[in-house]
Amino acid sequence: MKQILFSFVFLGLLFVLPAWVIAGEHQSARGSQVQAAGPYNLELIAKDGQLQLYVTDRMQNAVQTSGGSAIANIIDKDGNRATVQLKPVFGNIMRGSGDFKITPDTKISVLLAMDVKGTHVARFTFKGEPAFKGEPETAPAQTTESDNHPPHEGASENGSSDED
Repeated sequence: MKQILFSFVFLGLLFVLPAWVIAGEHQSARGSQVQAAGPYNLELIAKDGQLQLYVTDRMQNAVQTSGGSAIANIIDKDGNRATVQLKPVFGNIMRGSGDFKITPDTKISVLLAMDVKGTHVARFTFKGEPAFKGEPETAPAQTTESDNHPPHEGASENGSSDED
């Protein structure tokens, strides 16, 4: 009987533990918060007047944000509100700016709308932790479709020629 009970408890934990790992807040390598939102992980870097959002899937693979949009609602401890439109910059990064200050009591809700996966919400709080002090990543020079072509014949993936 104990063996059967143990088996049921073990199987139950086997199904529940991944949900605990996926849900909620995670820390990133950039020192900012990561929140799960639908099929995405959203990482928000917040600095006075600037927001930068990184979108990845659950396996931490970058999700292209072109064609998507996001709105961030920012509320400080005094109840002052600001709304910032986040637009795709490149790759998996969205960025927006506005007139707001990030304090340890700031709360930010991000509504993300991607092409076919619906709208998802993530809530970020800065309870007692300082705002992100680093500089948001800057985008590389904007590329055009013609810049994203396969290597020339005889060239390898890294651009070196096979002919020596």
